[in-house]
Amino acid sequence: MGMGSRPASTSTGGEKKGEERVLSHGDVVLIRSDLAILRGPRFINDRIIAFYFAHLSAGLGDDLLLLPPSIPYLLSNLPDPASVAAVAEPLRLASRRLVLLPVNDNPDASVPEGGSHWTLLVLDNTTSPSGPRFVHHDSIRGAPNLPVASHLADALRPLLLQSDSRRRGAVPVVEGPTPRQPNSYDCGVYVMAIARAICGWWKSGHGGHRGGDWFEAVRREVDADSVKAMRSELLQLITTLIQDKANASSTSEGNKTSNTD
Repeated sequence: MGMGSRPASTSTGGEKKGEERVLSHGDVVLIRSDLAILRGPRFINDRIIAFYFAHLSAGLGDDLLLLPPSIPYLLSNLPDPASVAAVAEPLRLASRRLVLLPVNDNPDASVPEGGSHWTLLVLDNTTSPSGPRFVHHDSIRGAPNLPVASHLADALRPLLLQSDSRRRGAVPVVEGPTPRQPNSYDCGVYVMAIARAICGWWKSGHGGHRGGDWFEAVRREVDADSVKAMRSELLQLITTLIQDKANASSTSEGNKTSNTD
């Protein structure tokens, strides 16, 4: 969590001026300092979460949506429901089966490196006919980020069940089972590990079973050991993607040279 320690990140953070770019992946640009963060023990920033969510999203289809941290943070801080509706409209939240929303407790968007804790809020539309719900996963005992996650849920709730205004307020926020982090800096890795477990559960076909949920997958797959290993796995993934891009660029340059001979 990092209360009283160095901040985890801000949900509006971007590329640091002057830092070397190491990988462009979709809309995300990773820089050299992101690799140092993963080597740890350091708090995870929004670029790393956005990168991994983009990686997880590949091949999932339209029913499951993983949002980069900047989008939930923006939705939480817009001034009125009309602004929220305008930003959220292209996301089609009500038509998705699952939406994964990273939550950061940064109270001031103007403060760089603000916030001290990451959690995951899931919009769960798989529980028909009982209607949608929000499930919050917080790796710190007592769920200190619940008020922040509930504020985001409050902003999104009017967009759900719009055809039945009587039920609109009945979209609850519940705490999902979440393994506890044993340190003050791994909350962001827990968010990514839980997202990976949810995506694996979904791809295995369990997401289509009415009334089921991903809770057992989280209990089974996410713990202190798997979270520690995930930092190394992410570094290896990034290294592989960098090498793949370099190889592709080399092949392309070789083809151009051959064509000019």
